[in-house]
Amino acid sequence: MAAAQLISRGKRRTAAYLKAFLSSDSETSRLQGHQDLHNLLEHFLSPERSIDDPENLEWLQWLVAGGDTPEDFAKIVRRHDNATTCGLVWTANFVAYRCRTCGISPCMSLCADCFQAGNHTGHDFNMFRSQAGGACDCGDTSVMKTSGFCHRHGPGRNMNVPPCPHDVLAVAEAIIPRILLRVVQHFRDHCRPGIDAYEADMDAVHDADSVLTYLHDLTRMGAAMRKVLTHFLTNPQTYKNFTYGSTPSDQKRQQYQQKSQENYQGALATIPAPPPPFSMEDIPALKAELVHQTFLEELMFWTLKYEFPQKMVTLLLQMLPDNDYKDAFTRTFVQHYSRVSVVLVKASDADTMSNRVVHISVQLFSNEDLTRQMVETHQLLEIVLAALVHMMENIQIQSALHDPDHNFHMVVNCSSSTLKDHRYWPLVSDLINILSHRSTAAMFMSNSSLLSMWAEFVSLFTGMNLNVRELEHHVEFEPNTYYAAFSAELEACASPMWTLVGHCKQKNTDHLCRAVIDSCLTTLQDWFDAICFQETPPPLQVSFHFPLHRHLAVFISQAVRNGAINIDTILGDPDFLVKLMAHPLQIQVALCEIHSGMWVRNGLQIKGQAMTYVQCHFCCSMIDLDIFLLQLCTSRLDPDYCVRTVLERFSVDEFLSLAVVPSALPMNLDQELSMLQGALLLLCTLQSTRTHLGLNERDLLRQEMVSQLCMSDRTHSQLMDLMPERTTGSNQMKDFEATLKEVADFKAPNFEAGGMQQGTYTPKASVWEHEFDPIFILVRAVHRRDFQTAMDRYTTHMKQAGLMEGSESPWPPFRQLQKVLHTYQGIRKILNSKTLHGLLFCILWKALTLSQSLPEPIIYLCIYLLDMAVDPMCNKPAAAAKEDVASCVPDKRWEQWFPSSNILTNLRHEIQYISVPLPQQESMEDLEDIPEENEEDMDTASPTPSRLGFTLAPNVVRGGNVVVTRSREGQSRKSPDASTASSDSRDQGSSSCDDTSGSEPMDTTSSSNELKIEVKQSILSMLVKLHDKLSKDTDHYQPPETWEDADLKWSRGSRKHKARDGAHVIGRLLDRIAATCQENLDKLKQLCCKTTPKKFHRRASDGGDREERRRKARDKQAKLLAEFAAKQRTFLESTSMDEDDSGEGASESPEKEVAQEEEVYDCVICGQTDPSTPDRPIGRVVLLLASSVLGHRTSKDEPPRLPCSDGATLDMLNCGNTYDLRQTVMQDNFQMSSCLQSVSVGWFGGVYVQSCGHFLHSDCHKSYIRSLRSPDYQHTTQNIDVDKGEFTCPLCRQLANSVLPCQPHQHPLQKLAMEKKRYGSHKKTTPAKEQIKSEQEKAALAQKAAEASKPEEKQKADQAQASTSEELPSQEDKPEDKKDDESGRVSPEFPRSIPTPWRQQAHVMKENQTLDPKPEFQRMIKDLGEVLRKATNADCEDDSILRQGVEAIMEDITKATYPKYKVFPKSSVDESLNVFVHSVARTNLELELVQIGNTIVNHSSTSRKFGFVDLLHVLRFHFNATGMDSLWSKLTTLYSDEEERTCSVRLHPELLMLVEKRETPMVLRDATALLIQLTLSLPWPISKAHFTCIVRVLFTLLYTQSLVDISCRFSEEERRAWREAGTDKAASTERMMTESMLSCLISHLVHTPLYHDTDTDLQRVDISQSVWSPHSVEHHIQKYCIHSLRIAALLRRHLFKEELPDCQDPEQEFQTLVKFLDLQHVPPPTRGDASASRERPFTSASCLHWAVPATQMISHWCQDFTSFVNRKQGPAKLQPRGGYKSLLLKNFAWQLPCLLRPPSSYDSIFQYHRQRQCTMCCSVPKEPALCMVCGELLCMKGGCCRQQSVMECVQHSISCGAGTGVFLVVNSSTIIVVRGPRACLWGSLYLDSHGEEDRDLRRGRPLYLSEDRFRVLTQQWISHSFDHMCKRWLWHHNRL
Repeated sequence: MAAAQLISRGKRRTAAYLKAFLSSDSETSRLQGHQDLHNLLEHFLSPERSIDDPENLEWLQWLVAGGDTPEDFAKIVRRHDNATTCGLVWTANFVAYRCRTCGISPCMSLCADCFQAGNHTGHDFNMFRSQAGGACDCGDTSVMKTSGFCHRHGPGRNMNVPPCPHDVLAVAEAIIPRILLRVVQHFRDHCRPGIDAYEADMDAVHDADSVLTYLHDLTRMGAAMRKVLTHFLTNPQTYKNFTYGSTPSDQKRQQYQQKSQENYQGALATIPAPPPPFSMEDIPALKAELVHQTFLEELMFWTLKYEFPQKMVTLLLQMLPDNDYKDAFTRTFVQHYSRVSVVLVKASDADTMSNRVVHISVQLFSNEDLTRQMVETHQLLEIVLAALVHMMENIQIQSALHDPDHNFHMVVNCSSSTLKDHRYWPLVSDLINILSHRSTAAMFMSNSSLLSMWAEFVSLFTGMNLNVRELEHHVEFEPNTYYAAFSAELEACASPMWTLVGHCKQKNTDHLCRAVIDSCLTTLQDWFDAICFQETPPPLQVSFHFPLHRHLAVFISQAVRNGAINIDTILGDPDFLVKLMAHPLQIQVALCEIHSGMWVRNGLQIKGQAMTYVQCHFCCSMIDLDIFLLQLCTSRLDPDYCVRTVLERFSVDEFLSLAVVPSALPMNLDQELSMLQGALLLLCTLQSTRTHLGLNERDLLRQEMVSQLCMSDRTHSQLMDLMPERTTGSNQMKDFEATLKEVADFKAPNFEAGGMQQGTYTPKASVWEHEFDPIFILVRAVHRRDFQTAMDRYTTHMKQAGLMEGSESPWPPFRQLQKVLHTYQGIRKILNSKTLHGLLFCILWKALTLSQSLPEPIIYLCIYLLDMAVDPMCNKPAAAAKEDVASCVPDKRWEQWFPSSNILTNLRHEIQYISVPLPQQESMEDLEDIPEENEEDMDTASPTPSRLGFTLAPNVVRGGNVVVTRSREGQSRKSPDASTASSDSRDQGSSSCDDTSGSEPMDTTSSSNELKIEVKQSILSMLVKLHDKLSKDTDHYQPPETWEDADLKWSRGSRKHKARDGAHVIGRLLDRIAATCQENLDKLKQLCCKTTPKKFHRRASDGGDREERRRKARDKQAKLLAEFAAKQRTFLESTSMDEDDSGEGASESPEKEVAQEEEVYDCVICGQTDPSTPDRPIGRVVLLLASSVLGHRTSKDEPPRLPCSDGATLDMLNCGNTYDLRQTVMQDNFQMSSCLQSVSVGWFGGVYVQSCGHFLHSDCHKSYIRSLRSPDYQHTTQNIDVDKGEFTCPLCRQLANSVLPCQPHQHPLQKLAMEKKRYGSHKKTTPAKEQIKSEQEKAALAQKAAEASKPEEKQKADQAQASTSEELPSQEDKPEDKKDDESGRVSPEFPRSIPTPWRQQAHVMKENQTLDPKPEFQRMIKDLGEVLRKATNADCEDDSILRQGVEAIMEDITKATYPKYKVFPKSSVDESLNVFVHSVARTNLELELVQIGNTIVNHSSTSRKFGFVDLLHVLRFHFNATGMDSLWSKLTTLYSDEEERTCSVRLHPELLMLVEKRETPMVLRDATALLIQLTLSLPWPISKAHFTCIVRVLFTLLYTQSLVDISCRFSEEERRAWREAGTDKAASTERMMTESMLSCLISHLVHTPLYHDTDTDLQRVDISQSVWSPHSVEHHIQKYCIHSLRIAALLRRHLFKEELPDCQDPEQEFQTLVKFLDLQHVPPPTRGDASASRERPFTSASCLHWAVPATQMISHWCQDFTSFVNRKQGPAKLQPRGGYKSLLLKNFAWQLPCLLRPPSSYDSIFQYHRQRQCTMCCSVPKEPALCMVCGELLCMKGGCCRQQSVMECVQHSISCGAGTGVFLVVNSSTIIVVRGPRACLWGSLYLDSHGEEDRDLRRGRPLYLSEDRFRVLTQQWISHSFDHMCKRWLWHHNRL
């Protein structure tokens, strides 16, 4: 059938038709089916058609499905998947798991599904983000244990799966080879000559993407489909038939096939094989010709050709679960491996290609059996080495080491891209992976040709990156190649080396070590010949790279550990040893020179090399092996030669000379001393470091850990990272946790300013006392300051532990010598070297005689060398024969100074004279021309190079007797006599005892060119002198009496681990010397007895002179003090007279007295202390920010939790949503002006004001802002927007954006003038005067009424009582009243009551609460109404600077929030401004209440740095008080005559129902909002009486609202019962109780639809009663009202500067608040038992103060509400949304705001949210983030959800937090805080078991919630302290 006919039948029918024919048993039918399918495929897979045609691909999918849909076909095939391994392939950034407990190979990895399905509880696992890609190894027994497999994979897991029927895959078997052929043809077509190769490669892969994706889908169908693919990919006949089959009859097809073959052959030629070494020419993979026999081989070639495209790599790897395919693919990969190096060098994206190559190779070479097979049959090791050598040979350059003209060695070019871009890394990684298997490593080390090739490869890196020291000019361009060199040595040389060493630790590996050593020795000798090695390296050259030397060192070390080698047999040639130690020693010299500043002209890069050389990742492979190589050589060479060589190479031998030396030395004094210190440190290091001399792996780990902990406290991950990795793939870190537990204590995370601290480990006390090793720390210290830090920490610990000896800073506690392996015992010969003893003698001599003391490190290193030398491990008494020593020894010939090679003998040997050579004749003539100096000059100054062209060494001049005998013209010149020099030495403190100080100079003849210096000192005598010099006390060293005492003293002291200063350390050394032998003890006694009398005699005489000088100084001081006292008295007398005069004048000026009472402020810019004035106001530095914290409060007791499962949901009902919904409903039903007056806004987006507490003048602030805008300060304003008013406080540097003006103090006369200006000059009396008169009259009337009602016997006591607010208290009784009214008025208070019991409430109401209110209270209400009627907001003088500041801060407040939070549609500007202004005040009060815990019970300090009163002044100025008198009238229902006439014409209720909107009923108004508005309307200063009156009136409204709320919660029966009960009591007692008020209210509301609505919100409140008792009603009333009372208390506290009352019991909080607010009535006197009255329980009804009779008030308020509710006709018939109950004010018990509580384990968040879809873009975010406030999932940094160039997280921070967002980034576990235009990385809430963060999940350890951090984050969010607690802010530019 033709293709067109088949296509016309449709996809499904055609597929079913072909399946029927192809699966038929009839041969004819099968042939017919194949022919029809061929016709179709010739159409769809024709090379002429585009391969990415979607129609073609869709036909192929349906044809393969065989009549089923492609989805159903895939399900059918998966039913027959019997694969035992997972094989899931992933790419970079995929999250996988690695379990070290279950893993056999270190490369093992698991996908998340297999890991979760397996049992890994308690295992050592981690989650990681793949860098190069990988595949799941679940089910593979070669890389992991079976116990770690999931239930789906593993041997025998899928044995019961039935095989796939043939008919299911019949069509697929026919189509798949044609698809493979089409892919090959496509790749060939894109490799035509004459086109751009890179563009062709990219196009070829891009166009084939859809077909490759379909092949991926086929591989994911399971084992059955993979088997079909494997057959056609690996079958040579199939490949031959389709590519080299019969010639097609069509000529066009013939031409295409011929052209395709030409393109293929041309592509093969573009990737030639590297030339093989001579011995490897027969290896097929290294031959030039490449022949492909299968589709798999050609596809592998195109993968290599196109630089390993991801689609191809993934396709090839997804087939690996099929074992047949894995074998074939491994052979194919090895076949092409040699060409990988060629493509890598030329790759356009080397990093990506490297990752993908390793992605393939790690899956193949991790299998030991498969790898061994490739090594044995396909010479894999030879192929890899050949590819590596070829890659490096292409970048060779000639080495410039030593003499470049004679050096023919070649090294790699470190500036090449191969090294800089790490293009060699995939090959090296594969070599390490191959050598990680024991069998293949043994093959490698057993093959001499491979070892020789490897050694030659390593030699290419030996001596690379040579540095030449600049002496004249600074380098113009600093090279940046050094890190490439270090990386290359570490990765290409050291890592394979350590892998091989790891296999040599086993038994029966001696021959392998010896083979590697022999190969290294042979190559090293050739290398020495190639570089034309001289005797010593040039001093101005250094290279840090000698991997060949280090290979030899590490294998010798391992061989010695195994006991399989005799070093003398392989390193017996001294000449070779001299060559071997030359370059490692040169590196140590260069290190010291770099630290001394001698390489400064080479730039910073040379210092970077020195630091990298000792850095933790490199030290084990570099400096440690170099030190060991030096130890190895010095143990076999002559010790005198070794010490002499070290001194010469460090260039310090001239400094140690006593001769006349020229002044023009190559180094200055500081450099000389630094080099000497370096030489001594190297000698100490060679003796004390045992890294390769006997320490085992656990000891090495412990030593490394202790050194790092001593330098600084470390986190667990830091310690893991700082541990050098000596082996790769070994189990080196198995002892890490146990060792860490032994040496360190865990220090839990703490919180410090500037960031979150993490859990760290600190050394145990025993570590400081027993294991602190200063030498090893000096070796490991990257910076010299690290050692000093360690010493400071050591000193601190020893002081705290009381283990200090001496008053000076302690010397480093050097460790005693430890045993080394017998092979290295020769290293101790250095300590008995005569040259070393002479060196120590010279240092001690110079320490005693130099005018400028030697640095302390030189001295204590010298003492440490002596201490090691006298150790019994190195010396035995009389162990060496004595030699005769001349009385005069030559200078610098130290080997001739001592008679023995035993330090115990040489210690007491006294050197008599030292001969030094004289300078040339010209120099001596210059010396004679020096003018004579007197003895004083010689004593106080020594010749310097600036004074002399040459000089005697300072120790020659300062030391003993110097006799110069010259034959030239018979002239002789003598130095100062010995007594003078010795006296000077004692005066300078350089020597306290000198046994030769009394001898006369000897005139000794000598040769014409020599100087003879009289010394007559021994090492022992100089140690005694140095001890006395360092001692601050008068006690000199006292030796033990007997040798036994000395031994006992030393033994006891060695058991005491104490920190000692220099004197005590030397004393301990002398004790040890005394304990060595009797001769040394006798010599010490002789020295001490000889010096003691002179010492004490001198000190006694000096003591007398000193006392005389002290007496004269005291007399002179007393005389000066007397003169100063006399002058001081004269000055004070004159000053006091002036003050008296000024005081008299001041008393006459009341203005000055008032000014002294004004509050003054300190300006932090100009430093002046001034009051705030209208012309020069002072303001507080404030930060204005929008806040939505209040809106996110919920009513639930339990904090909301972050949802981490599908069933978890969040309750969206919160404070902000509740009030916003109510406001919307009210705006729909009431007038806008009335509605805005009844509510507060700002729950979302309210403006919060916070301050640091500092002040600025307004002009100073303007100048400061101008300076910040200048270019000079741009570097300090990078994170602030100065153009928007932002700045940092000049004092504390906290962020601010405005200045809040401080209200100036008003004098009473100024206040009257202001009132006159405000109300007009025609007024005879001002409101202030009227208010004072009215208050005085009311107070007098109240006092008379109170006295008339009291018994006579109590009147006197009550008159003295100051608690009654209606009486006028005296100034003495109420001193706090001065604060209440700054204008001089006395603010009366209202009576307070005591608690009354509920059961006697009727009695109390009868006595104290009548239906008729108190007249004085009504008068106060009317007076307050008059004040409100005349109120105005013009408090600031016109055109004053203060007014400008007030307007400016209000503008800043308005700009601080977003428009959506301050714009109210359908309202006027004044109405919007009024509600915004009073809401700002409420927002700040509410937030203050939140910050003290939302209660006054055990509240924290409420003192705030910003002035709330000053903020009220600003808000009052902008608050329009018009209409507040009307509000007050409606609130109190007291009217003036005019108002009554107005009210008489009110609309009838029937007419009111016809009005669509009316004013808001009073019972629907927010009492707290009304309180703030009325307060803002009052004139300043506010009277406490007025404020108390307002609170009392509003409390009655609040109380009534609570009753309405309770009545709505009643059932119908309860309402009826309470209504009837209250009516009966009211009729009988004529008193209004709670029952009566509730009855009255229900009677008015019972006929309205209010009680018929259902409101689920009311059912949410925690009080749900089946029967409402009086107690439960009282409890609900208090709970309803208490929040408003708290706000009122805070407001009163700010207005009148009163402290909040103390309250310890939550049950008493309500009563404490009403007392504080003066709401409670004073109880009347009782005729019965007073104690019974005091026991009455408190009720809220006792706090009510009615302006009119209660029934009238409640009826009036209810009538307004019922007239609205009972609307029945016209447009007013519409019911409010949510019912009428939705209008009621629901005072929920809002809990403290809190962030969403995350789960305890971070894995719950990660596993759930990383796969969730974003609700906006409906896709899985690449960087998912969770809002910690509302829990919404967001696309961080994703452009998919961007709106108007603003990304989603920034948008959400505005909508949810008014500019503040707290986001948890799911993929990194970190918290990101967004604050306006800035963002910062806050830290992580989750820590691992070691108290450490895991940012970006790099370590992947299990993370757990830190409760402390979550609490801190929540507190910072609530307190709005992110801006100053977080330091590292960045501009996010709307990109989050």
